[in-house]
Amino acid sequence: MDLVWFGIRAFNSVDSLLEAKVPLVRKVLDNRNAVKGALWMCAASIMIAISASCIRELSQTYNTFQLVFFRSAIGLLLLSPWMLKTAKKGKLSTTRFPLYLFRTALSYTGMVCVFFALARMPIGEVYALLFLVPIITIVMAVFLLNEKAGIGAWAACGFAFIGVLIILRPGVIAISIAAIAVLVTAVTYAGTNICIKALSKTDTPAQITFYGQLLALPLALGPALYFWKMPLFSDFPMIFALGTLQLLAGLFHAYSVRAADARIVQPFNFVRLPASVLFAFIFFSELPSPWTWLGAGMIFASSYYVLHKEAENPKTSNDEAKTLGPT
Repeated sequence: MDLVWFGIRAFNSVDSLLEAKVPLVRKVLDNRNAVKGALWMCAASIMIAISASCIRELSQTYNTFQLVFFRSAIGLLLLSPWMLKTAKKGKLSTTRFPLYLFRTALSYTGMVCVFFALARMPIGEVYALLFLVPIITIVMAVFLLNEKAGIGAWAACGFAFIGVLIILRPGVIAISIAAIAVLVTAVTYAGTNICIKALSKTDTPAQITFYGQLLALPLALGPALYFWKMPLFSDFPMIFALGTLQLLAGLFHAYSVRAADARIVQPFNFVRLPASVLFAFIFFSELPSPWTWLGAGMIFASSYYVLHKEAENPKTSNDEAKTLGPT
């Protein structure tokens, strides 16, 4: 009986602590939208993790440029009914076509670099470094959009940089071209976020999605044709899975930040790291080093801090805050 009574008192103490000290935890448990948002984010992370293993496997047969084309073509194919329906509504005219072209070029460059890296370095390290995207986005917003960042945000940037050094360990091991490619991806994806922030001030999300998909395919076609290799029939299921999984990841991410506050759902984006490590271990017997986990934790903590502060900023619209999540 004494043990039961002690358990009840301990439970009540923890419950009171949650109520008084950690209201966010209580809010998450009571808020159905928050739970839905978290589940959508976990689903997006798992889709990305599985697609990474598809990229690694297909890279043994096909060039990076051809894989990016496959991804773009399948995404356009699956979205074409929605795009045709949207086009018929006649609400797609824009005066910012040059910015759409620039945004597509950045996105394409980042995709080529990350596909290249996934074929040549541990998958866990790739996604650990990609947690830098929100950090770089904040820095770009300060210099390109004249936004302000406090001392805490700059401290978070420095903390994240230390995390990068821990993962790459320059001077201890040689920095590979693949690692540099991941950092280029982080910069280009951050630049894509800045473009979306600028476009969202005049254009609708439907316009941004429509032109992003429409312009991606012709940009990817030219380099793919140069390295073209006729796909094997046996590879079609995995090729289709690659494009489908990446498209679903984007949709699930959008549903997540639409369902709940970014401060609640973004921590669940970290699921992509253990998920990608799990699938990499199952299919390729690959495990990241403890340094990768330590550095990834530092980078993600810094990214979450700046996302949290961005969401608290009353001058930042909800849609703009959502663009700061990892792509």
